[in-house]
Amino acid sequence: MKALSFTTLDAARHHLEALDSSRGLVLFASAAVVRELSQYAPPQAVLCSTKGEYTPQGYRSGAVTGFEYESGRTRVVEILHPPVLSGSELSAAYNKVKDNVNAFMLLLCDGQGAMEESILSSLFFIAPEFKIIGGSAADDGQGETYIYIGSRRVRNLGIFFDMSARTVLVKENIYVPTGKTMLVTEADLFGRRVYSFNGRPAAEEYARVIGVPVEELADHFLSSPLGKRYEDDLIIASPMVINADGSVTFYSQVMSSTYVEVLSSADPLAVLEETLGSSPYKPSFVLNINCTLRDQLFKRDNLWPAFDDQMLGFCSNITGFISFGEQYYKKHANQTMILLLVE
Repeated sequence: MKALSFTTLDAARHHLEALDSSRGLVLFASAAVVRELSQYAPPQAVLCSTKGEYTPQGYRSGAVTGFEYESGRTRVVEILHPPVLSGSELSAAYNKVKDNVNAFMLLLCDGQGAMEESILSSLFFIAPEFKIIGGSAADDGQGETYIYIGSRRVRNLGIFFDMSARTVLVKENIYVPTGKTMLVTEADLFGRRVYSFNGRPAAEEYARVIGVPVEELADHFLSSPLGKRYEDDLIIASPMVINADGSVTFYSQVMSSTYVEVLSSADPLAVLEETLGSSPYKPSFVLNINCTLRDQLFKRDNLWPAFDDQMLGFCSNITGFISFGEQYYKKHANQTMILLLVE
């Protein structure tokens, strides 16, 4: 797999037009650029809109980046709405690679559709240990996200990769439990909206537990998200907005009658050093998907330059994008970084 980046739209267009059928290509770029490039995309190219790009030169905003691969070792499947309509084709693609421990699925979702959990739950036929990495396409500020297979716009898609090299997925949280928990006492699961924690209005109780006035709660969303516990795994659920009725809408589903953990931020650069140091091998290629909320935090605290120093020292053949949410195996997360490492 080879990471690519282009400094101009024309350079990206020429590359698309010259792409032969033996090579597949995934490109990440802003919504406007993706719309423009889709006119020139051959059928074996996939395009996804982003909130920022991760390139072989590090983090960028407004770049065009992506990666090439051998198209004969992959299968691209459009995921329809509802996702169950694509079950047969997804199952057939999975069955061809399921016995390969190095195989994985890249899952790209409409970041405005709020369908990530529904898509993941429709993949019941996929073994829990099968690698799924993904991100949700970001919008252009007008609520429009863009994913294309060639010149055809789709809502969601999965690409199954039948890899010969070793692969591993890594999930990085830069947030740690504070020891404080809340019980979700009323929630709209599919609307991703929590009406009450601990039997009290959600925003009021959330603010009380983290020790801030309710009118300042939104200012603490970046630093104090919530964690959902799955056995030994912690999945971040990020608050999006406080509603007029005192409820809180999240970027992922929060279920009634479950406990959530209040989180606080750790040192992101120290966590990154630990993340990269725990890799089982030095990779030849890295796919990096970062949440838009991490991007906001890193911009606020000017962390991207130091992050790039560590990440590019780990592997310079790297690409990725800033997403509206991350897919890790069969879980949808926020405020998270997901890495695919290819040996």
